[in-house]
This record gives sequence, C-alpha cells and structure tokens, in this order.
Amino acid sequence: MIAGAGALWLGLLMVAAGEPPTMTAPATTTPLGGAPSTSSIVAVRRPPPGDTVLEEAGSRIRSELSAMGLEGQFVDCPPIPAGDRAACPNITAPATISLTRDDGVVEIGVRTFLPDGLELGRHVRVLASDGGDDPSVLAVRAVELLRDLRLTVRRPAPPRPAGPARDDEEPKLPPPPPVPPRWHLSAGVALLSSPRGDQPGVGPAFAPAIAAGAVVGTSLSIVASLAGPFNASLGPIDTRTAALLQALATLELRFRITPIGPIEPFTAVLTGVNYLKANIPAPSDRTDGPSNTSAWVPLFGVSFGLTWRFRTRFYVAAEAAAFVTQPNMLVLIDGVVAGGTGAPSLLLTSSAGLTLP
Repeated sequence: MIAGAGALWLGLLMVAAGEPPTMTAPATTTPLGGAPSTSSIVAVRRPPPGDTVLEEAGSRIRSELSAMGLEGQFVDCPPIPAGDRAACPNITAPATISLTRDDGVVEIGVRTFLPDGLELGRHVRVLASDGGDDPSVLAVRAVELLRDLRLTVRRPAPPRPAGPARDDEEPKLPPPPPVPPRWHLSAGVALLSSPRGDQPGVGPAFAPAIAAGAVVGTSLSIVASLAGPFNASLGPIDTRTAALLQALATLELRFRITPIGPIEPFTAVLTGVNYLKANIPAPSDRTDGPSNTSAWVPLFGVSFGLTWRFRTRFYVAAEAAAFVTQPNMLVLIDGVVAGGTGAPSLLLTSSAGLTLP
C-alpha cells in the first residue's frame, strides 16, 4: 500500500515537470561464433583425389587464408576437361582458388567477383623447378595471387583535378637522348717506312698527319686523311744525291669491333694516292740546273687501330697501315733506279681528335 502510494506520487511529480515517463526495452546480445560474412569466404576447389601434393597444398591454402582473416571452404567440383582453366564457381563466395595438374604441371587459378558482376582472374603454371612439387610454395603463391587481385580491385583511381590542368601539372616527357657524334677531326704525327731492298724508298721519316671522318652506320665510318711530306735522301749515285719527297692521301672504310673496356678496336680497308717527287742535282760537268721529277700512283692497303675515348667528345687513336702502290713508282738518275714506292710500305699514325654531333 505504501509502495503503491509512493509510485503514484512519483508519477505525479514527473507529469508536473513536463517529462512523460519512458520505457526501456531490455538489451539483446548476439551470440559469439555466428556465421561469417560472405565477403570473407573463399571457395577452394577440392584437389583431385590421389594427388597428395595438391591435397596438402589445399589444406595449407586454408591456413594461409585464415591468417589473412578469410575463411577457405572446400568446394567439390566435377572433373573438368584437360586444359580448362575455369575454377569451380561458388555463388556464395566472391573469390575462388583452384589447383589442378595438366601434363604433370601444377596450375593455379584465382578468380574474384565484383559486386557489379565483373569477373577478374589470374592463371599461373608452376613448374617443378619453381616449386610445383612443394605444397607450401603452391599455397603461398595461390594466396598471394588472390591478394594481388583484391588489391588491384580496391586500388582507387588517382583524383582528377577540377578544371584545366596547369603547365606544372602536365606530365613531363623525358628529355631526348643526346645526338650521337657524326663527325670527327684529328691531328697527329705519322711515321712512313718504304723498304725495297736494293731499291730503297722513303723512310723511316716523320711528318704531320690530319684526318676527318663521318659515321655512316652503327659500326661503320669513312675517314679521309693526309700525311706528309716525308723527306729522304737517295744515293749517292755518281757523286749525286737525290732528295726524295713523298705524301699520301687516303680514304678509309673503318669497321669498329666490339669494345674492350674503354678501348675501341677497328679495322679498315683503304685506297688513295701516293705522291712522289725527286730533286736530282745536275752533274758537276754540266751547267744546267737540277732536274725535278714527280708522279703519283694509286695505293691500296689495310690497317688496324685502337681508339680510346674520354670526356665524351675527345679521343686518342693509334693506327698501323700496310699498303702497296700499283703500278710501281721508280726514281731514275741517268737510267739508274735510285728509289721507289712499289714495295709494301708501313705507315704508323698517332693522333688526338674531337667528335662533333
């Protein structure tokens, strides 16, 4: 009676305060261990019976999925024809993994389904040398393929800036590669030796040499050069000594060989002009002045050389060329041969050069 009166008095106070009485429903709880979300289920195609490697790999796949917070569920699928890469689908799972064997090679198939129905998949063959006989390797690769596929789906597209892009936002193209050198100039010194036994030629004698060339292919270039004048003395014949002067103008076709470190070897075939001039003094019993004779003949030869490049545009080179002249050029003094150039001659050249774009 007293308790009822107290409750009535409390209700009257609440009404007077303007707050109507409320009733609170008892709290409800969800029991633990409920069914997992379908988005966390991965259907694993049960491996064919009798294949112990794939059976163990399937169990390891479920363990790897569990470590990722996913649940792997085995799905029984009917036998599929050889070469069919499709995994057995499961409508309750947004992702599937299958392990099959075709001609002794293990094949991993991974598929995932987007909410809009789009299907993405990967298919990988794992040879025995790459771990195809190791269940742990197969399991890890299968789960990593699924992870990569899911990350690809979830990767957001880069935001597009509102309005036209500024100049500093435009993608910058890489600068064009530098123009390869096409021309080269060089200058140096040359040593000429033209031995001929009983008919000696010029040499050994030193003279300046200059050259200019152009690159015409990946390993091919053309070089024009001048060397001389080389001076020598012939005789004495009848108490007279002939002064011999020789100059060379050549055109080379050079073939570059595979470089050896910073050294670039090359070989060449060459042709050109061999110019020879003799100054023959007059006999003592004659009053006329000295006689001069000159001639030029073609030359043909081969050479071998080495080039060392440094600081991009500079190089030094050394070359050895052997050549012959046809027809033979002879210097005669009163019908006696005093010298010639028909024998094989040797030309050694050392130079420094510059390459130009």
